[in-house]
This record gives sequence, structure tokens and C-alpha cells, in this order.
Amino acid sequence: MPCLGQIISTLAAVAFISVNAAMGPAFSTGPVASNSFIREAMSTLVLPNAPSGSSGDLSLWIGMGTSNGDLIQSIADNWKSTSWSLFAYTLLKTGANSQMPVQGKSSTATPGTQVTMHYKYDDTTRNYTQTVVVNGKTVSTLSTSDGHAQGFGTAVECAETNCGTVGAHSWINTKIIMDVADPNYIKTLYKGQGVTGDMTTSDGGKTWTVSTINIPQFKF
Repeated sequence: MPCLGQIISTLAAVAFISVNAAMGPAFSTGPVASNSFIREAMSTLVLPNAPSGSSGDLSLWIGMGTSNGDLIQSIADNWKSTSWSLFAYTLLKTGANSQMPVQGKSSTATPGTQVTMHYKYDDTTRNYTQTVVVNGKTVSTLSTSDGHAQGFGTAVECAETNCGTVGAHSWINTKIIMDVADPNYIKTLYKGQGVTGDMTTSDGGKTWTVSTINIPQFKF
């Protein structure tokens, strides 16, 4: 499973890497302006084929790093299978160098399936609720207290370095909604080698959208 370690500054404080994990190309944003936070975010992953030549644990996810040091990250996971395991997941920071994983119910999906991952802050509970949806059906949920989300990004993560070749894939209909408009958020955008996708706003920086994020094939 993914493991939250340190925030990597070159990935705009949104890509998290454990001691042993290896990371592929990413689309990432953040941090937000000091007077705002990410109130809601969503994106739909079009599942690729299972990685070829893999003997490891591969995860595709969108994540939000938070002010508490947590990582909110619904996951599509593959380990020695032709299908994908889907679940809501959060790494809660418990110390300077320690985290506690919390996971929602797991479901299975095949390549080509569109998987929507939705994160929303609740003012009453002060929790973020994750919802994973396939074909209009909720397959996994999770609600955790995490502080406020500071950044958002995609990831291709191998628990070690043995995940073979991961096929090109896309995230569609991505939306990031701020608590307070952040017109300069575009300046935090980072795209790894071969990654494409344009982030735009039509309301002065309160809502940011990306129609398609393309992640290229990557070999670990």
C-alpha cells in the first residue's frame, strides 16, 4: 500500500513518497493561498490495462495533502491481477515520521472502467469525505478529520521498484473548488515529463477545471 513520507517541494507539496516507493509522472498543484483551502475536488480515472511485467504493488491515485500532514487518496490498486482494486484511503499523520492508514471498503473493476474519486469538506464535522463511484454506484466511502487540504495531484506509485510497465492513462473531468478564490493557483501547477493537461478557471480562481490529464506510459 502507499505510504506517506515527506512532501516533495518540486511537486508543489502534493506528491508523497515513502522510503521505498517509486513514483511515475504526475500532474500536481499547490500549495493554496494562505487564506484558502481546497473545499472539494473530483476527477475520473479511466483505468488502463494492468501493468505488464509487474511483480509489485502499483497504485494510481489522486491525492490531497492537508494542513494536518495527512494524505487523502482514493486508490486504484493492482497487485498480480488483470483487474484493479478500488478503495477510499487516507494516511493520517501520527508523528514526525509515522502514519496510520485508514481504508474504506474495497471493490474490483476492469480496464476501461471510469472511476470517479470525489473529496468534499463538511463544515459541520470538519471532516473530508471520500466517495469512489463506478457507473453511478458508490463502491467505497471514508470520512476523516484531516485539517484543510493544501494541494491536489495525481500519482503513479509503486510500493518498491518492481511494477513493470504502466500503460498510458487519463484522468477526466477534474475539478478543484477553493474555499476562497485563489487566482494565482495556476502558478503552482507542475507537470511531469510527458504529462499534459491545461488547468483553467472561469470564476476568478474559486473553481479550477482540467478536462483531460494524460499520463504517459511509464516503466519502473
